[in-house]
Amino acid sequence: MSFPLGGGSIKGISKPGEIVGSRIFVEHGRFNADIGLGRSVALPASEIDRRWSMTTAQWSRMNAVLSGVGRDQCMARHCSNQIQVAYVLDAAATRSVLVSKAALVSELEITEHLCGDCDL
Repeated sequence: MSFPLGGGSIKGISKPGEIVGSRIFVEHGRFNADIGLGRSVALPASEIDRRWSMTTAQWSRMNAVLSGVGRDQCMARHCSNQIQVAYVLDAAATRSVLVSKAALVSELEITEHLCGDCDL
């Protein structure tokens, strides 16, 4: 008897808005977290389709602009393929969320690295 393997997909586009993002990764045997600010942006459907055609179309996608971190900088330090995102109601509240996230990872004994323009 054989059992079919299941699977799932959460294909979708993240909504636009202000974000605080972080990535947890292991470096030198310790947990680390890159934390920074940015915004999720809306792109035309044709651009979204073009990008999906170059990757796995079943994956969800966030088109984000990171504050003070360029694409090449991000990819040079890209130690994790997943990002955790907290949507923030407006740009004024982002610092509070960023500080809270940094305090949380510090309390968990994860070394935090504030990336880009955090203006604290």
